[in-house]
Amino acid sequence: MLFFFLIVICLCLNEFTLAFTPNNTVWGHSAVFANSRIYITGGIFPIIKDKFEPSTPSREFYYLNVEKPFRVGAGDKLPWVDLSYVSQNLPAHAWSAFSNCGLDNSLYLYIGEPDGATVCDVRTGKMYRFGGINPVLQPDNNNNMDIFNTLTLAWEHVNTEGRYDHTGTMLPNGYIVYIGGKLPNGGYADMTELLLYNTNNDTWISQRATVYSPTPRAYHSAVLTQDGRIIVYGGYTSGDFRTVSDDLVILDTYDYTWSNAKAIDPPPSRFFHTATLVGYYMIVAFGRTNNELPLPTSNEVFILNTYDKSNYKWVNEFNPDLSDLPYPSDQNSYNNLSTQNKHLTIGIIILSIVLALIGVSFLIYFYRKRRLSRPDMLVPSSQEAN
Repeated sequence: MLFFFLIVICLCLNEFTLAFTPNNTVWGHSAVFANSRIYITGGIFPIIKDKFEPSTPSREFYYLNVEKPFRVGAGDKLPWVDLSYVSQNLPAHAWSAFSNCGLDNSLYLYIGEPDGATVCDVRTGKMYRFGGINPVLQPDNNNNMDIFNTLTLAWEHVNTEGRYDHTGTMLPNGYIVYIGGKLPNGGYADMTELLLYNTNNDTWISQRATVYSPTPRAYHSAVLTQDGRIIVYGGYTSGDFRTVSDDLVILDTYDYTWSNAKAIDPPPSRFFHTATLVGYYMIVAFGRTNNELPLPTSNEVFILNTYDKSNYKWVNEFNPDLSDLPYPSDQNSYNNLSTQNKHLTIGIIILSIVLALIGVSFLIYFYRKRRLSRPDMLVPSSQEAN
């Protein structure tokens, strides 16, 4: 049975922050950024017997307040706010779709086919959910692009070849970029063969990415920066749930090229996590690593500074006052394109001025020539004057 829940978050909710700290880690939770808050819900709490084994899904619901500075070092208190009193009537869930796609400050929670990717088009209020696994017919895939209109509360379904455990990222031009994941045959999708969905005309296209070939992966995360970079973090590869070695790779959507980033002071690589971009900070929460479960005293929240694309850094402090700084124009692909367009525009203006001057010069020349050729404008000679 599939469930679809609409959660309406009132900004006037009382904040019960006293001594609240989430469990030290959770897997397969969902996160969404809205109103300077990172809302987190669901997931499973792992337990260990002979190996990692998941427990039952949870009803977790809380948010991380990113309006003020905070640190994520060991022993630091993060600004968590408990909302469990809101989620008491929700079924336990994990790997659910969570979106702020509503145009009325509502959060939409879709509990149904896990392991798909849900993307919101804030221009139209539509949610695009592609792929996933049908929990009733598992391991059969959902071979649909399911489109939910939050204005009319109506579904549309577009049949296509499914995949699961992938990510979807909406670009400003209306294209959704799907990266990685698993194919219906159980294999991993080639990271250099990207699948794009054009929401403007509901068509699919394939896009080849070049320069670097990232390790195929699933259960990774992807965020889009203001200057057009898709930052892909984490994921696992192979059947034994091993993390990928190149866990931080960057796709430049200006020319669709991959690069392998070497960030300073990285945390243990992980999957089953979430990543949320706030300004130029990518905030990673929880997830599973190849190591033992973290200590209860540890903070399983990590911050990547993406400001300088030649120098990615994992940092211990979040500062909202700095998160709104514009990216450097000399390293901004979109700004470079804008600069090129400005140069082109200036060139066209200069060329137009030159052509206008030449045109005016010709007009003056012909006017003078015509004026001198008129009989009444000829100056009489001395003999004619007498």
